[in-house]
Amino acid sequence: MSEIPHPPPPPEAPPEPPPPPRTGRLVAGVLLVLIGTGWLLDVLDVTDFPWEVLLPSALVLVGAALLVTSRSPTGHAGLIATGVVLTVVLMFGSALDFPIGGGVGDRVERPATVGALETEYRLGVGRLTLDLTSLSAAELAGAGRTRARVGIGELLVIVPQGVVVRVEARASLGSVRVFGVEADGFDVERIAGPDPVAGGFELVLSVGLGEVEVRDG
Repeated sequence: MSEIPHPPPPPEAPPEPPPPPRTGRLVAGVLLVLIGTGWLLDVLDVTDFPWEVLLPSALVLVGAALLVTSRSPTGHAGLIATGVVLTVVLMFGSALDFPIGGGVGDRVERPATVGALETEYRLGVGRLTLDLTSLSAAELAGAGRTRARVGIGELLVIVPQGVVVRVEARASLGSVRVFGVEADGFDVERIAGPDPVAGGFELVLSVGLGEVEVRDG
């Protein structure tokens, strides 16, 4: 009596694919935590968060993650896309003098005393109005230099009548109007007033994309 042939053994199950690396998610999580923390501190006006340091550091972090996972067989599309976005943002900010951070919206600054006048005002996107008409010409005469920057939007500075002020106003792309004299285009600049001297008052104004205006109050 012949032997009954045994059925062939079932094929072995293919090996389970290795779990996807968590490096991309870890990097994304760290970036979200840092950006969210900085935004919260900016909104609460707790501290001046160093956005200029954060974004280049984030780009370095993405590059390091790509080096660490370079031997991994899985794709790195997420990390590469993040690196490209960060690079574009940094290039845009450098080309248009975009102040990373500074907030968004319509902001009015009206210092009541020279002591309340800050050395720098920043706004990321929106309209920033710096109204100096509460200060006398004599008070501003020794106020030194004040700088104001807007990334995208409008920057308006109102100075009291009779004040002697030197103005350096620049727009990477847009228009500049200083005491009624206007210029527009790409990388436009208007300089008005006497050369800066000790004890004088100077305004250094810039907008990345938009309009700068200085007028008497």
